[in-house]
Amino acid sequence: MKKFILFQLVLLLSLRALADGTVSFETRQVPVNRGGEDGGTVTLRFYEDMPSVPYISVADFQQLMLPGTTITVSKTGEGEYLLEGPLAKATVNITSDQFSSDDYMNFTNLMGQVQEGMDNVGGASAPFLRYNHQELTPASATVSFDFSKYGIDLRGDDTAVYFPFATISDIFCDTDFHVASYNGEKVVVLTGDSNNNVAVLEPENAKRFLETENRNEDMAAFCYAELCFVIDHFYGMPGRSPLESGIQSEGLDKTLDTAENGPLIKQLIKSTNMSDYFIGMKSLQVLLADGGHTSLMVDLGIYMATQADGDNSAALEKWKETNEIIKDKYPSLYQPLMEQVEAIENNDEAYFEFARPTTSDEYYYKEGDTAYLMYNSFGDINEDAWKEYYEGGCEGETPAIDEGYLGDLSVVLDALKRANEDPEVKNFVVDLSTNTGGDFDVLMAMSVLMGGPNYYYSENIVTGQRQKIYYDVDCNFDGVFDENDKDVKYDLNIAVLISKISFSCANLLPSLMKDTGFPVIGERSGGGACAVQPFITPEGMQFQISSARARLTNDKWENIDTGIEPNYVVDVAEGYDAFYDVSAISDIINNHYNTDPTGILYVINRDNNHEYYDLFGRKLAGPPAKGIYIVDGKKVVK
Repeated sequence: MKKFILFQLVLLLSLRALADGTVSFETRQVPVNRGGEDGGTVTLRFYEDMPSVPYISVADFQQLMLPGTTITVSKTGEGEYLLEGPLAKATVNITSDQFSSDDYMNFTNLMGQVQEGMDNVGGASAPFLRYNHQELTPASATVSFDFSKYGIDLRGDDTAVYFPFATISDIFCDTDFHVASYNGEKVVVLTGDSNNNVAVLEPENAKRFLETENRNEDMAAFCYAELCFVIDHFYGMPGRSPLESGIQSEGLDKTLDTAENGPLIKQLIKSTNMSDYFIGMKSLQVLLADGGHTSLMVDLGIYMATQADGDNSAALEKWKETNEIIKDKYPSLYQPLMEQVEAIENNDEAYFEFARPTTSDEYYYKEGDTAYLMYNSFGDINEDAWKEYYEGGCEGETPAIDEGYLGDLSVVLDALKRANEDPEVKNFVVDLSTNTGGDFDVLMAMSVLMGGPNYYYSENIVTGQRQKIYYDVDCNFDGVFDENDKDVKYDLNIAVLISKISFSCANLLPSLMKDTGFPVIGERSGGGACAVQPFITPEGMQFQISSARARLTNDKWENIDTGIEPNYVVDVAEGYDAFYDVSAISDIINNHYNTDPTGILYVINRDNNHEYYDLFGRKLAGPPAKGIYIVDGKKVVK
């Protein structure tokens, strides 16, 4: 973690009045922690009628988030303004509290921090990946926000427009973790996925919230209003929450009025008691749970982010202690929360049902003509090693495997190389059965290296557009994206193994591979269609939701949150041993690629008279004890 210098808060106590003379304000020059480094200062306004809620001009916010750029503001009428950004325009009416842009994604595009000229999409932070282009349908779309619905006031004078700091941060926030907050002492800027948590950048300030008893009334009301705005516009509606239809038709606020425990949850989130606020957020989390991408448990987030050496056990115990408070004070909320905890624990228990083969290096196993890459996570990229490699001119070997980064691309490259150079190995299984997701950059590099697509499909729910987004991969790792990258090939029959635990990136990769003809084996994956989008409460506590900016689909534009159905379904009624019946898995892959059809494929007669045939159409006397079957058009391993 890069060190940063703490500055004393400088107050410029200059009480002024707006051009219309209605509301006085105070300006403060506030220090900036920019990704762990000194970012200078920025000017905030605090209005007399909302003394706890900071405001910032749109021009200052643009400069804060993307230094060297600005937004030009022109007053075009009474309360009306034209905002001209580096890539697009927007209009604001501070009388009606309206915002609108015909090109919202470009107006809020901060991805120039990652790659010059990049569109407002995610990924490409790793040096081996580069954004290429996207296909949009329709080509353009207008996005409008009515802040009057939430009681959020936009303000302005003759030369500038001012948004509440949290509001404009939420408008610009993206899935690559470009977001900012004011925590009462400093402005903290997340500059991307490499520094993605304000509690990590400001641990002592974050811990302060856990010890705070009361919240200011104006801040509590504004936090609820801002939360409603975020959920109404940026929650990706993956398809799992009972609140989704209500949010889409009426908004979160009205939906809570009729939801189970909804009125109580609303009351708690709006409470000036911090403990009650934490409980309200936890309980709303239960209603919006979507498998893991949405987490409103802001207290748990602080506990976990501020633990030394990444040890989460103490944080989880502390968090469970707070649940006992719920049991005593709000028993109706306790049982739904415990059911969610139980579901998580059951999923954790399922993780340990996988009796994987013993291997000396944790991730690579070979038996006969088949090798497994047992890949538990996309991500944990060894950023320092990859940065050093590319900045050093890409000389020598790519970064070596580090035990602390077993989700790094280095692990994938090592496994592919070993399998490709082994004359006995023909089949390569990417085992994602215990993989719960991770970094998109690793996923896309893996797809291209293995001969899969260099694109993915996504729906932008905010704009109503469909996106097919393309990337380039430096497959030969020479620091140049060119035609030579296409020469990198692995002479392997590649398959993907998935289970109900396979989530997020481990749901997207099998979708891409299945769409392009690669065999997917196992049981239906666990879903997770939306990208993760971070938000920070107006007080400075971080949470995340399934993002409406990117809801992933297959090549038929079908939401993949319900999981990917394998081409070859493995019977797991008696456990997951069949996942590692290498002979049977080898038969599946060989038959799929038609390279060595020596394994017997047993076919159940489609007339449902339970007659069995082998691959060559010969009738068998009865059901075999072991093999591959077709049942109702699906291939099943036993």
